[in-house]
Amino acid sequence: MSDEILAPSPTTTPRGDGTALDRPTRRGRRAGRAGGAGASAAGRSLAATATAAALALTLAACTPAGSAGAGATASATSAAATEVELPEGVLGEQAGWVLRALNGEIPEKDQRADVEARFAPEALESISPDELVAVFGQLGAQGPWIPTAVEAVGTQAVITITPASGDALDMQLALDAEDRLAGLLFTPVAADRVPATSWQELEDTVDSFAADGRLVVTEVTGASDASDASDASDERAVSEAGLTADEPMPSGSMFKLYVLGAVAQTIADGGLGWDTPLTITDDVKSLPSGELQNEPSGTQVTVRDAAEKMISISDNTATDLLIEAVGPDALLRAFADLGHHDPSQADPLLTTRGLFQLGWGEGAAETSGREAWNDADATERRALLDALPTGLPDVKVSAVTTPVWQLGLDWFTTADDLTAVHLGLQRLAATESGAPVREILAVNPGLGAETFGDDWSYVAFKGGSSMGVLAGSWYLEREDGKAFTISIQGRSDDPAELADQATFFGQVQDAVALLAAE
Repeated sequence: MSDEILAPSPTTTPRGDGTALDRPTRRGRRAGRAGGAGASAAGRSLAATATAAALALTLAACTPAGSAGAGATASATSAAATEVELPEGVLGEQAGWVLRALNGEIPEKDQRADVEARFAPEALESISPDELVAVFGQLGAQGPWIPTAVEAVGTQAVITITPASGDALDMQLALDAEDRLAGLLFTPVAADRVPATSWQELEDTVDSFAADGRLVVTEVTGASDASDASDASDERAVSEAGLTADEPMPSGSMFKLYVLGAVAQTIADGGLGWDTPLTITDDVKSLPSGELQNEPSGTQVTVRDAAEKMISISDNTATDLLIEAVGPDALLRAFADLGHHDPSQADPLLTTRGLFQLGWGEGAAETSGREAWNDADATERRALLDALPTGLPDVKVSAVTTPVWQLGLDWFTTADDLTAVHLGLQRLAATESGAPVREILAVNPGLGAETFGDDWSYVAFKGGSSMGVLAGSWYLEREDGKAFTISIQGRSDDPAELADQATFFGQVQDAVALLAAE
């Protein structure tokens, strides 16, 4: 799965009068097309080879292009390759082993044994040791490979590797709780991208993408609550083509923002504390992304720790643990208070575990559950969720290949919803009990460190993705006191149209740069 779960025209010139606004001002309603631009034939060939090695269990989850953030990948060529150091610790050691295998420094017979020892059993459900060794051999023909760029966060990394001849690849790795390789993915390095230098250029770029989508930039200076956001006036539209800002789109793990709001409000009401312990059980464990699914049942984590993991690494088990802790009434209230266009979507709220089971569980395609969800009312949906198997989820990651958002199996938001929820969370963060919310939202900025310089004093982020879904949302405070939200959402029946995350989220980097230059 590509997510945390889990992933447009008449044109008007945006006004740049710089005046303070009491209500959010849309700087760019992008209803263009959001997805990966077409790769070269060579790139597609490499991608096909890499697919055999795609053990995407925890990668590309909560953040664009993996935990390292959108834009983490870097273009590199063998002509100007400079070797860099690998990450420290076990992550770097595992990456070094992969490189040695690619470079033929480990005999094939030893590689097979090493794969069985180094990879998590769940990863080897997607590819056998023999198949993986064969991929190493195919890629090794271009070697030797050296690391030329590294972005690492915690147990995940995106490492650009460059061969003696041919094109560079991005090697994405993720470790499980026992330091085994839970994810390994080779993808072509994104083609060099020419940044947009105007809102018109940005519109044109997004408009050229294959998948349906939109990019929306909204000034929210002076907008202190969700009602301001939902009643946005003086909209500055960069474009109005294709999908409009008020059309609900699948948003993947961005729904976790509402769960965070429910947690903060429950704490304010005295129902929980940030230090309240929560117990992980087999019945609440989900699939990656995340880490808590690897912990033994009976392990306890605090509400604060679970909330931070839910947002910063999009931990699915942490999410479902918090959903269970706050209860259905708090979730329904959060969707309403935080300005969602249809709070009934939380009645009942689909858990990440429920999405996996209904969408890709054993026999899901043959049972009525997958097809029934979209047209079911609240009572029928509760019955569908109640009928799901308990205990450890029996869903193979290798089965998560087909988009199911078309069947209503996702969490749907409009662009205005995303503006409203970010503003609502900042309002909660301004209270004494909700203060940790601001810190939690800022742990992972979602984009590479080079995107946010001295122009920005605060960055909050939550991303989302699933099969055929890719999305991200930001709340930004500029040094001059102005505040903005940015959201990008893409959807497609063909997940390949959203595979180029660096290009997809590069449009957000351009929007940030345009705002900084004002």
